[in-house]
Amino acid sequence: DETLRSTRQSLHALVGRSLAPCKRRAVIMFGDIVGFTATASRIEAATLVEYLDCFFGQVDELCEEHGVEKIKTIGDCYMCVGFTDEGTEPRLALRRVLVVADGLHDVAARTPLEGRRMSVRVGVHIGTVVTGIIGKTKFAYDLWGDAVNVASRMESTGVPGATQITADVYSMLDNKEDYVERGLIDVKGKGKLVTYCSRPRQRDGAERSASPAAVPYAVQRLASLLVTAKGMLRPVGPLLSSSALAFEALAPRGPSQP
Repeated sequence: DETLRSTRQSLHALVGRSLAPCKRRAVIMFGDIVGFTATASRIEAATLVEYLDCFFGQVDELCEEHGVEKIKTIGDCYMCVGFTDEGTEPRLALRRVLVVADGLHDVAARTPLEGRRMSVRVGVHIGTVVTGIIGKTKFAYDLWGDAVNVASRMESTGVPGATQITADVYSMLDNKEDYVERGLIDVKGKGKLVTYCSRPRQRDGAERSASPAAVPYAVQRLASLLVTAKGMLRPVGPLLSSSALAFEALAPRGPSQP
């Protein structure tokens, strides 16, 4: 069809990329607004769309400012990448993506929904992806591959208010002291992976919270040990059991997806 061919050619010129599949190296970030679905069910449609437009519009500006490419939004989830195969040094691409990730937490802190302060979970991974434009209508430039899946799992198994990264990302950091090892996390399709989380910090426009995101990860890991000990050493007496129960709410959770 000549019209379709012409449209595809126009789109090709617009995005400046080949329509043929292409393998590229990229730093991938996913960010999801915590508790948004439950909150959204009680809000008028117009208010909801206006909020998301305001929220993600700020993230779009962050990406543009730092040379990171927005890929898409999926509901209340934002996906962007920093490519490393166009003369951009991998560590520089990673720094840019992490700046956007940190900025995403700031956007959440200063953009309440119906008076409720929101938070985000962010996941970041680096790897090889396949890129391309698909569809006969509503063309979409997208990424696929194992690295994309892992980045998505870093978000879904992450901690509200923090950025969770893989060991591959951690090994490339200039500022490793800003991240804390979370331990082995069960990741669907990958088994148990060692991950790291950004240290919680005060955000502009946000009050300090007693949520798990604001609890030092060392305490969370201690909580995990106590919860395990509660099951293994129950005969020891009520002291250990009560201590474990007190910390149980702080223990890291497993994957939120089946």
